[in-house]
Amino acid sequence: MFMIIRHAPAPYSKEPFEIVERKGLGHPDTICDGISDAISRALSKYYLDHFGTILHHNVDKVLLIGGRSKPVLGGGEIIRPLSIVLGGRATDEFEGARIPVYDIATRATAEYLEDTIRHIEGYFTIEPRLGSGSTELRSLVKKAGANDTSMGVGFAPLSHLEQDVFEIERIARETRGSGDDVKVMGIRKGERAQFTIADAIVSRYAGSMDAYEDIKASIAARAIAHISARWIDSAVAVNAADHGDNIYLTVTGTSAEMGDDGETGRGNRANGLITPGRPMTLEAHAGKNPVNHVGKIYNMIAIKAAEDIVKLGAEDAYVYLVSKIGAPLNEPQIKAVTIHGQADEKKIEYAVDYWLEQIPAFAEEFIAGKY
Repeated sequence: MFMIIRHAPAPYSKEPFEIVERKGLGHPDTICDGISDAISRALSKYYLDHFGTILHHNVDKVLLIGGRSKPVLGGGEIIRPLSIVLGGRATDEFEGARIPVYDIATRATAEYLEDTIRHIEGYFTIEPRLGSGSTELRSLVKKAGANDTSMGVGFAPLSHLEQDVFEIERIARETRGSGDDVKVMGIRKGERAQFTIADAIVSRYAGSMDAYEDIKASIAARAIAHISARWIDSAVAVNAADHGDNIYLTVTGTSAEMGDDGETGRGNRANGLITPGRPMTLEAHAGKNPVNHVGKIYNMIAIKAAEDIVKLGAEDAYVYLVSKIGAPLNEPQIKAVTIHGQADEKKIEYAVDYWLEQIPAFAEEFIAGKY
């Protein structure tokens, strides 16, 4: 394990353009991420309650198969419910005791959907297909060795555009009539920004075309009120593909009701955003076990370490961690940091090492919902 510190020539905010996307809570890909983590939490709690330890699991293969609906202004119907297929691995037997992983996963999925998607109302089916992991990978949990040779990347702080994309998704979702499936694309050119919002508006709140347009206008107005003071020029477009009677109207508030599929790991990265101008991995962090799977742990602690490095004086900070399968989690093959600005290098290394040493507490905090 060794530290590399590189100084960036310019801050990220000086880049001539920036692209940021967020798939909101009700987007099919984000739904799958949320289900994966909900199952992981439920399994972890069961394992702890019954065996005093978290057993091997890796439930990052959730697939959402879109349903079919017929929304109309003021109402509509679900013709075919969306289907959730639960793939991945989970320990289903330990010390001679059978573990009801299908029941645990199914219950966690249903509770997550009903708690997160406000108008889902049971319009879904669940098909668990979890299998047991390999003996070798199960043994690594006991040894606290890295489950995989993989990497984690984190950066801080969020740019103004990144912050705005986060806030606009929340603002839109909290607007009366909005669905939970809100996708936001933000683009910055110099000091000018524009945001495109795709919002699965809920039909029961839009009894007429005028009511539908009022919901769109309310979302746009609230978003502009939030961002206008930050930019020289800004613009917001809501449901830009609407044309005549062809509008983005849904019964449940998610495009999953009308054939839009989803899959764990295809959406937001570990910090909740998709940022092609920043370093990031393709790792599906959701659903991986919180004890020794670096695909989850390294991404999370890299973000926390980057945030601490910024507090030390760096204007930008990027943290990179690479594991080696079977090796102790607090001994990555490489730990590297890129900064712009001034910060003491010994303190930078201490910040990274501090979060590596916090890994044993990560599982408990994840189960409690901190991450």
